Amino acid sequence: MDGLSQVIKLKTTSMAIKIKSDYGTWGEWSEWSEEIMLATIDLDKDRITIYSNETQIYDVAENEGETTDADGDVTFSLFCLDKDGLTCRIRLVRLNSQSGQNQLYVDYDDMRWVYNVYQLD
Repeated sequence: MDGLSQVIKLKTTSMAIKIKSDYGTWGEWSEWSEEIMLATIDLDKDRITIYSNETQIYDVAENEGETTDADGDVTFSLFCLDKDGLTCRIRLVRLNSQSGQNQLYVDYDDMRWVYNVYQLD
């Protein structure tokens, strides 16, 4: 991802969902479904917006920084609050182990969803 621009514009291509059961264990990821939408990460305003059917707006409470795992995949993590005041974590992941595929994760305590994304100019 280009770290120089203060507004990163992303286009999603597909989405998958994972839900935690009543017993506290995570289910499997759903099948990928086609989801074409725009997402923006505004570093000046500390705001992430995903333009889905219901616009998702997240305010960044803490920049948790960047990590690289053993496969060389890079994760940029942000601790956020949604419009209802619920906390979540948004992760922008570059899968260098998978041809540089970029993904945007939205992680809540009981549900997660992920978008395959590419950066717009």
